[in-house]
Amino acid sequence: MRFFGLCAAVTFAATTFILPVSAQTQPPAAPLTAQTAAGGTLRATPPDSFVYQPAAEVKALSQWPDRKTHSKVVVDHENYFVEYVTRGDSGNNAETHGHWYDYIHVLDGEGTVTYGGTQDGARDVGNAEIRGGTINGAKTIPLHSGDRLVLPPGLPHLFTATSGNTFTYLIFKHKH
Repeated sequence: MRFFGLCAAVTFAATTFILPVSAQTQPPAAPLTAQTAAGGTLRATPPDSFVYQPAAEVKALSQWPDRKTHSKVVVDHENYFVEYVTRGDSGNNAETHGHWYDYIHVLDGEGTVTYGGTQDGARDVGNAEIRGGTINGAKTIPLHSGDRLVLPPGLPHLFTATSGNTFTYLIFKHKH
């Protein structure tokens, strides 16, 4: 008799509490977005499969003849993306990322990064991404091919190529 009572209680609990919850569907989440270095918007995509790109294709992703800032996102997911960026010697803006780590490997050319201090006169362009203004009280260091940097969230920074040149880097952005 106890066995049948226990079975009835388990069946009642399962049909009353567990099944209705498991049958409910969650509304699809709104796609998350991020800003590229050039101000474009990214959307999350499905997992990547194997990718091979010969050097000539990679070079085409990262080199432009006009000496301006350009970027090309090659991997784009909810919590990370990978981007090739080429910076010129003018028109670059100071920036601070509220939620993103930047892991950077300089591939070609020479430039500088100004980092730290305070970013004054900037604007929030959404998602805690701060652009423009000036960086005060910062340090500036030269960058060369092969250098690696890690910029944590909240660190103001500004990349600029040396006069008359460009420099290119690969950036892995990870959401904090």
